Amino acid sequence: MNISPLGDVVVIRRSDPAKVSAGGLLLAWSEDYREDIGIVVAVGSGRHQKCDHCRTSTRIPLSVRVGDAVLFSTNGHQITTVNGEELVVLREKSIIAVIEGETNGVEAGTRKSDRQYLGIE
Repeated sequence: MNISPLGDVVVIRRSDPAKVSAGGLLLAWSEDYREDIGIVVAVGSGRHQKCDHCRTSTRIPLSVRVGDAVLFSTNGHQITTVNGEELVVLREKSIIAVIEGETNGVEAGTRKSDRQYLGIE
C-alpha cells in the first residue's frame, strides 16, 4: 500500500531519538518519548488559492520536498501505519523548520534550489 497526500499535506517518517550524545554521553529517554524531527517521504501537489474577484484559482507549491529533514509541531498531526512503518501526516503549516546537515542520526537530504529542480542550473 502506498500513501499519496493531497493538497498541502506532508508525510513524514519520524526519527528515533539519539541514544548517545555528540560528546559520548548515554542519553536516557523515556520509552514514550519521540522527537518531532523527521524526513519528508511524500508531499501533496500544493494548496489552492482562490481569487473571488476574478473567480480563478492558482496552485501554490509546497516549500518542502521529499528528503528534507524537518522539525514539526506536536499538535495537529495524524499518525498512521503504512507497510509496518509509522508515519506522521500533517499540513505544511505545522512544519516549523527545514533542518540542514545531520541531526541525531537523521541525515538530511541535500536541498536543491528551484532552479536545480527545474534543470536550469
